[in-house]
Amino acid sequence: MALFKISPIHKVACIESVNNVSSENSKRQIDWATQVDLNHLEDEQRLKVMNLLSKYNSVFAQNISDLEQCDLIKHEIHLSDQVPIRQKPYRVPYHLKPEMRSQINVLLEAGIIQPSTSSFSAPVILVKKSDGSYRLVADLRKLNAKTVPDNYPLPNLTEMIDNLSGANFFSTLDLTSSFHQMVMHPDHTKYTVIATKFGLFEYKRLPFGLRNAIAGFQRLMNLVLAGLNEF
Repeated sequence: MALFKISPIHKVACIESVNNVSSENSKRQIDWATQVDLNHLEDEQRLKVMNLLSKYNSVFAQNISDLEQCDLIKHEIHLSDQVPIRQKPYRVPYHLKPEMRSQINVLLEAGIIQPSTSSFSAPVILVKKSDGSYRLVADLRKLNAKTVPDNYPLPNLTEMIDNLSGANFFSTLDLTSSFHQMVMHPDHTKYTVIATKFGLFEYKRLPFGLRNAIAGFQRLMNLVLAGLNEF
């Protein structure tokens, strides 16, 4: 999973490893000098950050095909009954059919979805993003309606902000397609099927829009980041 931590940097940087992170550089090396602006740091600090980025180059995904997976916890879906939900594909405007085909191919090649023969199915739509591109979104409302809720507690934002009191440097790390880095339990992928003009496909990774996705992902993050709760 694409995770690491850089603690606040003063004269001597303290770098702390996080569970499930490898420094193996199996992916194409990123030219960090052209990708990040570190002019606000001193020379010694800047060198330490650049060395860290180069060492953990492999945890940075430049596209969805670069995503790794974390299987410390496999997401499960528990339903109130086992009556299959069958929905037909939504109509797709003719000019968007190539876009949908392309997005499905990308998900297939990335190992996020796979062909399915499940008796469950949910339609998908293409949602236009602010940058003009499209996102493939599954309409899982009927599945969510019969999903038993997971009441795992989520972080308290106010408490998290309080914990940052007195810090001099603040860093944020944004996971690329975070849910797609969490593995679905193989016995539960049958519930995540999407129906398209091009066939049925089920998610091998956690899909967006799924009830309990946030709770399940938070449980995984708490496990991965165990022992790193203090700032």
